Amino acid sequence: MMNPLDLYSEPYGSTGNIGENFRRLLGAPSLDPLQTVIREAVQNIADAAVFGREPEILIRLRILSQDQREILSNIALHNMPFESSSRELLQAMFSRRALAVLEICDFYTTGLGGPTRSDRVPIGTERTDFIDFMRNIGTPRDSKCAGGTYGFGKVALYRASRCSSILVDSLPHGCGTDGRLLIGCHVGRSFDVPENGMHRRFTGRHWWGVADEEDGITDPVTGYVAAKLAAELGFPVRTCSGTSIMILDFDIENDDLRAVGNRVAETLLWNFWPRMMRDVPANNRFKCRVEADGSEIHIPAPEELAPFDLFCKAMRAARGRSGNDVRPIEALRPAKFLGTLAIERGLRSPRRPLVEPNSVVPPVIHHIALMRPVELVVKYLAGSPLPDERLEWAGVFIVSSEDEVENAFADAEPPAHDDWIPDNLPKGSAKSYVNIALKRLRTIAVEMGVIPLVRPIVSNSALPLARLAGRLGAVLEDVGGDGARRRRSAGGGVGSPRSQRARAVKPFFERLELGDEGRIAVFRTEVIQATNRTVCSLHASASIAIDGVSVGLIDDEIRQPVVLCIKEVEGELMALGSRLNLQGREGWFEVWILVPGEYAVTVDAEVLPESAV
Repeated sequence: MMNPLDLYSEPYGSTGNIGENFRRLLGAPSLDPLQTVIREAVQNIADAAVFGREPEILIRLRILSQDQREILSNIALHNMPFESSSRELLQAMFSRRALAVLEICDFYTTGLGGPTRSDRVPIGTERTDFIDFMRNIGTPRDSKCAGGTYGFGKVALYRASRCSSILVDSLPHGCGTDGRLLIGCHVGRSFDVPENGMHRRFTGRHWWGVADEEDGITDPVTGYVAAKLAAELGFPVRTCSGTSIMILDFDIENDDLRAVGNRVAETLLWNFWPRMMRDVPANNRFKCRVEADGSEIHIPAPEELAPFDLFCKAMRAARGRSGNDVRPIEALRPAKFLGTLAIERGLRSPRRPLVEPNSVVPPVIHHIALMRPVELVVKYLAGSPLPDERLEWAGVFIVSSEDEVENAFADAEPPAHDDWIPDNLPKGSAKSYVNIALKRLRTIAVEMGVIPLVRPIVSNSALPLARLAGRLGAVLEDVGGDGARRRRSAGGGVGSPRSQRARAVKPFFERLELGDEGRIAVFRTEVIQATNRTVCSLHASASIAIDGVSVGLIDDEIRQPVVLCIKEVEGELMALGSRLNLQGREGWFEVWILVPGEYAVTVDAEVLPESAV
C-alpha cells in the first residue's frame, strides 16, 4: 500500500506573498466558467506544442469509481489543510454520492519540465515549465506570438473546482519514464497559526507530494510511484510527453455528463476552429477529442458545420490575403499595416447545433472573429445582419505578425485573453494601433447590414459597376446543409381564414444539392389555397442577389439562375421548369434552382390562375 502524500501549506515569505487574491487575478471573464477553463487550458497547450506536429488534446468528464475515490481520500489528499474553510470544501467533495472530475490532457507537448523549486534554478537552465505553472504566478511565456501569460490561465482551473483543487500528472519531454511526476494543489483562504507568541501567516496555497527532508516543502511524486498513482486515480495512459490536469469536484450544474461534454465540444469549435481546420499545417493544427462518461463525443470538422464553414472560407482568404473581399487594415499616422480582414457572404445553411438550448453560436452569423497571429479567437465582433435573412456573413481579422503590432494587441488583452481593451495601454503608438483597428472593424461590421442602392440594370452604361458589384456578391462555394425547419407565414396555414385568392409564402433557402450541371439551391415555399380552390398554378423565378438585394439582368457574360423544377414535398406533384399546375392542392413545395458559379440567388413565388398563364 502506498503511503499518503505529504501536505505542505505555503507560509508568507519575509517580503510577503500574493495570498488568496491569486483567485481574483483572472478578473471577471465574459465567458462562463466552463468556457473560460477550456479556453485558458487550450491556450496553454498551444504554447506547449513545439515539436513540429499537432498536439493531441483529450478532454474527459467522468465520475470517479469507488476505488479511485478511496485512492484520492486515503493517499492523494489524505492530509487535510489546517484552515477550516479549506477542510470543509474538501470534506464536502468526499461526501458527494457522485464525484465528477474534468480532465484536460495534452500529448506530444513539452510537459512540465525543469526544476521544481522557484528558488533553486541551476545556472544554464532553459526550461522552467513546472515552476512557472505550479509555483509562480503570471510568468510570461517565452514563445513568439504565444497565447498569453503562463500562470493567469491556471486560475481558471481552480475556479472550475468546487473545492479549488487540482491534480497534475506530467511526463516532460526527453526525461524518460523516471521523469514522470504527479502533484496536487489547493488554493484557499489565507490564515494564521499561533506560534511562539506570534501569528505565523499562510497564503492559502497547499501542495500534496513528497516532503523535502530539509525544509519540508513538498515536491512532486516522481517515476514509478507517480505512474502507479496516476493509473490508480484513472488518469489517461501516458506513453508520450505532455500533461494531464484533473479538476476535482467539477460542477456539472445538474446536467448529465454528455450534455456537459457537448458544451465542451462546442466551446472547442467556437474558440479554436482556426486551428482545427484540415488545411492547417501539422505544427499548428489541434487534434481534439472529448469523452463523457467513457463515450466519445463526435466533433465535426469546422468545414462541415455551419456557420464555421463560412468562417473557414474567410480564414483561408485572410491567410492568403486573397479572396472575394479582403481588406488591409492600416494606420496612417504613423503608417503601419495592422492586419488583414477577410469577409465571406453566403446562404444561411441549416444548423446542426451541438448544444440545445443556450448554444454559444448565434442563429445568424454577422460577426468578425478577431485573432492574433497565433490564430486563437480572442472574441467575435458583432455587426449588422444582411437585409435578407436567408443570407449571412462571416469575417476574420488577423493581426499583423510584426512584433510592434502583435505586442500591442497582446498587451491590450485582459488576463482572460477574451478582449482587446486599448485603455489597458499607455498613451502611444501601441494604443493608437489597437484603437484604429477596432474603430475600423466596427465601422465595417455595421456597414455590412446597410442596403446598397442596386437596381436592375437597364442601360449599358451601368454594366461595369454591376459587374464589379456582382463579383463582390455572396458566394455559395462550400456552403452545405441537410435541411431546415419548416416555417409558417404570419396569418397563414392551418386554422387561418382563407382569402379570396390563393397565395404563396416568400420562399426560403433549404439546402444545396450537387447536380450534373452544377450546384442546385433548393428553396421551400408554402401554398395556401383560396376558399373556392380555383384552378391555378405555382410560378417561381430566381434572381442574382448582391449583398442581400435581388437584382435583374446584370450583363450577358454572367449566367442567370434557372428554375429547374417545382416539387410537392409530401405528394407526387412535380413539373420541370418554373410552373406547376397545383390541381387545387396546398401545402409545402420545393423550388430547385441551378445556381451560377459565383453568385447567391433569391427566389420569388406566386400563385396565378390558369387564365393568366
